[in-house]
Amino acid sequence: METILVIKKKRENQIHMPEKYTTPYPARRIHSNGRAEDTEVLLAKECPVKLFLDGKQLTTLFASPLELKELAVGHLITEGILSFKEIAGVEVEGNEIHILTLKGKHPIQDESPRPAGEETKKQIFVNSDAVFDPEAIFAGTAYLESDTYKLTRGTHLAALIDKKGKLAVQIVDVGRHNAVDKAVGAAFLRMIDLSHHYMLSTGRQPAYMVTKAARAGIPLVATKAMPFDSGVEAAKKANLCLVGQLRKESMLVFTNEWRVRI
Repeated sequence: METILVIKKKRENQIHMPEKYTTPYPARRIHSNGRAEDTEVLLAKECPVKLFLDGKQLTTLFASPLELKELAVGHLITEGILSFKEIAGVEVEGNEIHILTLKGKHPIQDESPRPAGEETKKQIFVNSDAVFDPEAIFAGTAYLESDTYKLTRGTHLAALIDKKGKLAVQIVDVGRHNAVDKAVGAAFLRMIDLSHHYMLSTGRQPAYMVTKAARAGIPLVATKAMPFDSGVEAAKKANLCLVGQLRKESMLVFTNEWRVRI
């Protein structure tokens, strides 16, 4: 069975299976010929996750109920709230995640709870000279579908792949942004150098999604979908290569083409 989360560091492996992400529900299937029948289908699980920073609620995310520690760490980094070195600890209690900072009180605590996806005016620049062979990017097509998606048709996927086309992290979530946060969080927790990996995503790429990857220092994002114009413009400014419509036989490179070796 295909694994949903694969993280490797030395001998360490973590594996989460599709049943952890799904729940069965009854439904009635009606056919075009008038025939009807009772059935049971698997739906993707979603739950509210409250994120606390030094004791004060920061935001509420709606996500798949697994890899919550990775979600918290990745969200703080990709939203530009904290750097990894500022995080002193992360504790998960049910659907609440409590993050402690080294200073014990982050300046954002003096603000109102911050909505997920809030835009920033600060310019982000990916400081990496990584160049990828096309073969390494095409290799990502093997990881674009998870068992959870095949069962529910209701999840997104994010993966991190190195310059040789080898899978480092693969995570599923009901939200495309959550999947990216979890993949980034997993990478930082396992000390994976993101400056030499690319992000594989199943979601569309507006500026918000591209900026998340750029804040994490990821030099290339490839998606099976298409970017928005805002995503292309954000990628140009961030020194990030944006690839859309990734297929086994072709891909579209929109920005910073020098990162794909031809």
